[in-house]
Amino acid sequence: MTKFSNILKTLRTKRGMSQADLARLLGIGRSTIAGYENGTRKPDHETLLQIAACFQVSTDFLLGNYPDYSNEIPGYTEMMKEINQLLHSTPLPADKKNEIMNELLDYFRWKVEQAQQNLAEKRE
Repeated sequence: MTKFSNILKTLRTKRGMSQADLARLLGIGRSTIAGYENGTRKPDHETLLQIAACFQVSTDFLLGNYPDYSNEIPGYTEMMKEINQLLHSTPLPADKKNEIMNELLDYFRWKVEQAQQNLAEKRE
């Protein structure tokens, strides 16, 4: 297993997500997530960015280059659980759910950038 494989599985399980949950969030197959976690597949650049946004970590962290600062973003785990429950309980069509997830991923990317900037400023 690679660093990425271990980190991805740890992040996913730490947040109470199944492989299928993460696959739905990313718009890919569950078997693809399994491949990432057992080290037989690697995500493309765009998917790596989506995974980082989903877990509010940097791509460097996902690749094993930096420590995890996601714990410094208050309420993230609870928020992800709520979003997951909401999307599972709604009768929205799949394309609308994907649209919502894409909007959330864009928001998470922005939040990750903001958190990283704040951490960099704290270290200076």
